[in-house]
Amino acid sequence: MSPEEHGGFIAMKFLSQAFKILLALLLSYLLTALLLSALHTHPPIPACEEKQPAYVTTNGVHLFLVLPLEALADTLRRALPVPPGARFAYFGWGEREFYRSTPTWGDLKLCTAFRALFLKTPAAMHVSFSREPYSGWRRVELCPGQYEALNTYLNDSFRRDSSARLLPVEAAGYPPGDCFFEAYGEYTSFRTCNVWVNDALKAAGEPTALWAPFDFGVLWHLE
Repeated sequence: MSPEEHGGFIAMKFLSQAFKILLALLLSYLLTALLLSALHTHPPIPACEEKQPAYVTTNGVHLFLVLPLEALADTLRRALPVPPGARFAYFGWGEREFYRSTPTWGDLKLCTAFRALFLKTPAAMHVSFSREPYSGWRRVELCPGQYEALNTYLNDSFRRDSSARLLPVEAAGYPPGDCFFEAYGEYTSFRTCNVWVNDALKAAGEPTALWAPFDFGVLWHLE
């Protein structure tokens, strides 16, 4: 075997081993996600006379937390650019650059997908508004104490300046009324947009998945 052939053989062997390792890691990730998504938390069930609804919805991949505007904490509601006639606000936490450069799946670039899947990157909050509820929303009924905990979790997800103002993020190509803000945390394959929603439900004391990086893992536990 010539030195060139030997070098080519070593390179092919290395690539083959790397592919096997990557495939094993991917399968382990998927199996762990399925297992921990199927298992649910067991918080104490609160009792109260009047409950208020919150909602969870999905675009097929990415979950959003949806709250009636009157249920939002005053400090957050006043900080948002709420359009006239809006009654509900959507909140989606995610990878900042993905939001900035990918308004539709047709705009997805390989480098953007790689960064979101394999790197630890800054997060942003996607906020939009609706006049009416939609039939596909999953409803969650919360006691006042649970709603207070959910509002705290949501409010604490936003970065603010020294004057307590939200920090806008520029993003083009989205419908009018959609806005983006800097958020706390870093996006990874273990801390996804859906994990953020799952953790919001945990913070509110609702039974949900132990860990759910995919939307269906959260929706399984919502009637």
